Amino acid sequence: MAKAKLTKSLVESIQPTDHDQVVWDTALPGFGIRVKPTGVRSYVVQYRNRITGQSKRKTLGQHGPLLTFDKARKRARVILSEVLKGGDPVSQSQAARRAPTMADLVADYLDRHAIPKKRPNSVRNDRLMLENIILPRFKSKKVEAVGRRDIESLHVVMKDHPYQANRVLALLSKMFSLAVQWEWRADNPAKGIERYDEEKRERWLNDDELVRLLRVLAEHPNQRAANAVLLQLLTGARIGEALRVEWADIDFERGLWIKPSHQTKQKKTEHLPLSPQALQLLDGMRRQAEPEAPVSSSPAMLLASPSRN
Repeated sequence: MAKAKLTKSLVESIQPTDHDQVVWDTALPGFGIRVKPTGVRSYVVQYRNRITGQSKRKTLGQHGPLLTFDKARKRARVILSEVLKGGDPVSQSQAARRAPTMADLVADYLDRHAIPKKRPNSVRNDRLMLENIILPRFKSKKVEAVGRRDIESLHVVMKDHPYQANRVLALLSKMFSLAVQWEWRADNPAKGIERYDEEKRERWLNDDELVRLLRVLAEHPNQRAANAVLLQLLTGARIGEALRVEWADIDFERGLWIKPSHQTKQKKTEHLPLSPQALQLLDGMRRQAEPEAPVSSSPAMLLASPSRN
């Protein structure tokens, strides 16, 4: 093992041989210069992990205008000082390279959280925001490197679309919350960022409009679709719920719509009282569907059942 007091002139005077050669600095143990047969000179640092005893070598870079002898020696001194304090710069660099990116977080968010736990429509909305907004901006960035300012900047860019901006912010907050649970980072940089005010518009039909709507529904050629809209009006249910309701969900004796937990937003079984008008609508649909079959025996969606004309 060659040793010498390294200087700039000595580094440049070492002649290449037919194999790699390393000359270690006697003034700064662990600092050396490696010369390849091609003549390429690279500064290296070698040390021993103080806990495991494992020998590690780190290449600082090639000798030249961008990394002079003095710069390389100063960098080596910093690294060797970290080692004396119990650090392991090589392992730290390897861990940093292996650290998950935002693309990794997106994939795990979808596979481990969204797809198994959220409704299909919600998953589709998440995918759109991830593919069109979040990934183009953060895809290659390390999860732990994304800061609050990065997320605030994205939120500000979207200020003209406050509703969507808030949904993106909420999605990022959930993803980083999971990243904290998975020990990918220590904090949630989206937490506490102020949302934009969202102006909610409410529109109620007046009496004339309601009469016209009921007339159109009564005369509509697709009565299954018309019945779904009418059931929605009479119960306040979402249109998706109205389209998925089954005969087994309706308790005519108690006047209840029993919504299964897998169809409700809160994942809990709900009991919705039905008005006389809603019961009359459902009873008429039941009579038109299959009057000879018991109400609870058919798993088919009642709004998708063929009517008897």
